[in-house]
Amino acid sequence: MRRRPERTAEGERAEQPVDSRARFTGRGWAFLGAGALCLLLATWLGRKDVLALALFLGGAPLFAALSLYVVKPRVLLKRGVDPALVTAGDSAVVRLRVRHRTRRGGTVTGAVAVHETVPEPLGGDRELSVEAGGEPAAYTVRPRRRGVYALGPATVRVADPFGLAAELLDASERTSLHVAPDAVELPEISADRLRESGTDPSRTAQPQPGPDNVTTREYRHGDPMRRVHWAASAKHGQLMVRQEDPRSTRRLTLVLDRDETSWPGQRLWAGVLPSTAEFEWAVSFSAAVLEHLTQRETAVHALDTFGRPLPRGGEDDDDAAPARTRATAVTDDGAEDARHGLARVRPEPPPRERTAGGTVPAGTASDGPVGDALADRFDRDGLVHPVLLVSGDLPAAAAEQVLRGTQRAAAGSAVLVTSSPGSVPDGAGVLEAAGWSVVVVPASAAPEDAWAQLGSGARSAGALR
Repeated sequence: MRRRPERTAEGERAEQPVDSRARFTGRGWAFLGAGALCLLLATWLGRKDVLALALFLGGAPLFAALSLYVVKPRVLLKRGVDPALVTAGDSAVVRLRVRHRTRRGGTVTGAVAVHETVPEPLGGDRELSVEAGGEPAAYTVRPRRRGVYALGPATVRVADPFGLAAELLDASERTSLHVAPDAVELPEISADRLRESGTDPSRTAQPQPGPDNVTTREYRHGDPMRRVHWAASAKHGQLMVRQEDPRSTRRLTLVLDRDETSWPGQRLWAGVLPSTAEFEWAVSFSAAVLEHLTQRETAVHALDTFGRPLPRGGEDDDDAAPARTRATAVTDDGAEDARHGLARVRPEPPPRERTAGGTVPAGTASDGPVGDALADRFDRDGLVHPVLLVSGDLPAAAAEQVLRGTQRAAAGSAVLVTSSPGSVPDGAGVLEAAGWSVVVVPASAAPEDAWAQLGSGARSAGALR
């Protein structure tokens, strides 16, 4: 019943088509063998009763296969994943329901064997027995790495009531399981560690909201418990949450480099997404920064070097609103949704835009360089806050584009992940010459160590483990 999978260029397993013709089972072949033996004995002994037994044993499997051809069973399999969005290290339950019908619409009961295609990182394929029309069968997966994983398709083995012949049927399309990166806990650093630009080193990020600019409101379902203002709750006799004055909220612009030229390391797969170890480190670090800062009343504007907001939740990018109209700001209430969106990011070439003459790559005269797209986003959203760039082996030309795109910002810090320990990307010197604080780390470094090094004045190339 197993298919022979092959890996495609997109990381998915290419399944060979299932031959849906009815075939004899092991029991059916045993009946045929016994029938042939009885036929020889009937010829030798001249016994009609042995001949009748031979006809029965040989005809039963043939009749079973013919019945499957005539009845033409149809199977509908529904797959549900709970939850559909998980964090790396957490478990999800996959449930399979089967409806078994004949060509004339009749319902068939009884258990059917299901071969479920499951990626190796999630435990490999499953063999399940599912009661048609009854309770669903379930299995558990526990992804260890973030990404998008494809569950299925499934193949159902339908047999006749006596188990003499069986037919394999494709019963389900793939279902996507989105796995968000696990956000590690980052250490506390002072607000001025994300350095200002060299033109005005005395400027620092806005301070944390103080007691004079904090207001409260009634607790609403879904509000994080860490925002509960206990003193106000005791005074009013009900739960009250902090609601800061937006003018006092700190802000940071997080820029994740998704340009594939910055990630030349050895390819690995995040589910069906092509990636590298360095890019996986960058995604995990970005998730940790989002979680850390939004919990501390900091609004993070999350976007990539192409000027696009980072994806949110489980929606496909094609189904979401156009990139130009989507908001970049992530607050405490939307941090989990933004972290789940990081399940889908991958290194990719610069985006292409459709023009009257066809499709042209970004960076041509038709739509301007990538740095211009980033600058347009900074201008449109009024992003003048400190910038934290997370990149890989950043080329010097790409670093210049980033500087051009973020020139409105008051601060510049960068964490660069290298594929070769001890090496320093060419873009590091370009950023430092512009007054940026740069930390260079290998993919083996701990994210919390890289965070602690920001603004320390040391590159830390190869020093973190």
